[in-house]
Amino acid sequence: MTIERIKLRIATPIEPIVPGRGFYQLEEDALYVQVGLFSAGRRFYSFLESKNVLLDFDRLGRLIFIEVRAPRRQWKIDSDLKPPAVAQPADIRWLNFRDTIAEPGLFTNCDKSSLLIRFSAETTTHNYYLADSIILRVDAFNRPVSIWADEIVDDLAGLEIAAFRKAFRGEPLLSPVTASA
Repeated sequence: MTIERIKLRIATPIEPIVPGRGFYQLEEDALYVQVGLFSAGRRFYSFLESKNVLLDFDRLGRLIFIEVRAPRRQWKIDSDLKPPAVAQPADIRWLNFRDTIAEPGLFTNCDKSSLLIRFSAETTTHNYYLADSIILRVDAFNRPVSIWADEIVDDLAGLEIAAFRKAFRGEPLLSPVTASA
């Protein structure tokens, strides 16, 4: 059964903005989006999924990983697609688990370095950082409208995502956004 609306709890941030990035796996034709770093407190617990999109969560309901199984040649190109100009930090917890969601729309810019995963056609009222290059857009009722993944890099054999994870191993989770605040 497909859930009708994804539910969120949005509160004042309790941690700095975590690192994140999208890695397009060339040999698999899939996008992997790392949201924060895996640690003892940030390991897979549950999921929401559609045919082409999988969202993984930790035991606290924090989004930790996105997999887009549709090849980017199937993403719809929108030459006017731009990242949100303003986003705020927040503590975002996803409240639905182990369920199927309606197939989101997949929209990209001309060079396919960004992806908008659109859950609904509702008007966006707020933009929140899920990670450095990943923004959640919500409606007036704090329901997800879309997820914006920016600065997607091509990856062959998982080398780029492995280097990304290694670069932050043992580092404090400060981002350029929070470091300048």
